[in-house]
Amino acid sequence: PKTYAETEAMRTRIKTAAVQVFGERGLSDATVESILAVSGLSRPTFYRYFANVDEVVDLVLSEVNDRLLRDVAHAIQQVDDPIAKADAGVMAWLRWCDWIGAMLPGIRAQMHTPNTSAHAHRQRVISTFCDNIEDVCRALNRHVPPRLMIETVIIGLEHLGYSYHCGAAPRSEESLARTREGMLRLVLGMLGGAAEWSMVPVLASRLGIRMG
Repeated sequence: PKTYAETEAMRTRIKTAAVQVFGERGLSDATVESILAVSGLSRPTFYRYFANVDEVVDLVLSEVNDRLLRDVAHAIQQVDDPIAKADAGVMAWLRWCDWIGAMLPGIRAQMHTPNTSAHAHRQRVISTFCDNIEDVCRALNRHVPPRLMIETVIIGLEHLGYSYHCGAAPRSEESLARTREGMLRLVLGMLGGAAEWSMVPVLASRLGIRMG
């Protein structure tokens, strides 16, 4: 018998080893043997805490996606202006990608594959973000865009973020600025209202977006 603290410590040891394996081999190529090699644990010990690799993958992805939802929600709550909220959410997303690090390409590789944990958690995140954006619009007494429009924006932001972090081009201050600019253009262009459209030059200057 183990205490709760001992059980959680062992599960954390296995998860930590799994994260390293996911970063080195991707999600689909991770095995119990590869996790054991990193953790230094025995096979019976692994199976005492997890049924299989898929269970570890699901738990890790659940935790990292929960952090994404928390980080973006927290960033948006810290500011009142709609434009500032958009920028804060975008930057929180990009910082989350930095935090994920080497595991990000593995998530990207599987997130469009049905019946995988990466796909299921991606759908959960998109749905939650849609709910959050609708709530923000209502709180600001703004028109709530159609759900499909919001989903399109989120998927576009996702594509830009993953392209910056996982693309062939090296990351730099310039490529980060271009990515942030593209994300803000997408948010303002598809979700902005009359207030934003009436002051496009001012917003572009404020956000560092190049016009033309």
